[in-house]
Amino acid sequence: MFSQRIEKSGKQFNVRVIIFDDQSFELYISDITKLEKRRLLKQEMTNNIAHELRTPVTSIRGYLETILSLSENRVEERTRSFLDRAYSQTIRLSELIQDISMLTKIEDASDRFDQEQVQMKELLNELEADLADKLREKGNIFRVDVSDNVVIYGSRTLLYSIFRNLTENAIAYAGEKIDIVIRCYSENEEAYYFEFYDTGTGVAEKHLVRIFERFYRVNEGRTRNTGGSGLGLSIVRNAVLFHKGSILARNRSEGGLSFLITFPKVHR
Repeated sequence: MFSQRIEKSGKQFNVRVIIFDDQSFELYISDITKLEKRRLLKQEMTNNIAHELRTPVTSIRGYLETILSLSENRVEERTRSFLDRAYSQTIRLSELIQDISMLTKIEDASDRFDQEQVQMKELLNELEADLADKLREKGNIFRVDVSDNVVIYGSRTLLYSIFRNLTENAIAYAGEKIDIVIRCYSENEEAYYFEFYDTGTGVAEKHLVRIFERFYRVNEGRTRNTGGSGLGLSIVRNAVLFHKGSILARNRSEGGLSFLITFPKVHR
């Protein structure tokens, strides 16, 4: 299948060609002028909102960090408690702005992501190093079972984001002293097959079909108590779809939550 957007006489068209095994083909041409204008308007609005929020949030965060760096005797205990709470909220707001910007970019400006050959074991080892403190704090064990020759053509930024969000989600919600495992359990000429799983508490079956929705919460206090923007798994799904892959969540019979991810091979 070949698909491309074409601009002609001030209008936007989507041209798609499907070529079959017998060399016959089907050609589709769609006028997407209104859809494209709506997409650009949405993208501009989201970017403007993120820009307007980012400046005051950064300033407030800077002021709070300065105050909190003062010695205990210069800041009363009760005042410090309120400042700590305010600072935590600015961190959450910063994460929300960042995640909204990421989702918008994936959905409406995916061509801005550079793509390259990504060596997955190297990327996952980098992830382990970045999250070492969080893993150690919960007493979790992180294991990577991916061979050196697993290379995916795609966006390094988004591939890293997929596994970082899944790992942070497991750290936050799956419990303490658990195993977190990323493995490439199979491959063929067409695709790589990954599994990400933890040995924690799992999720009630009724929630599994909705956990990739934006801001969906398994329980109302979950995001409030543990932080996070509530967009992590939505970013994961969209980043997988960006790579023309698929993702499925399920509970493991041994306990814990599992994500099965397929990445099609792109031969460059």
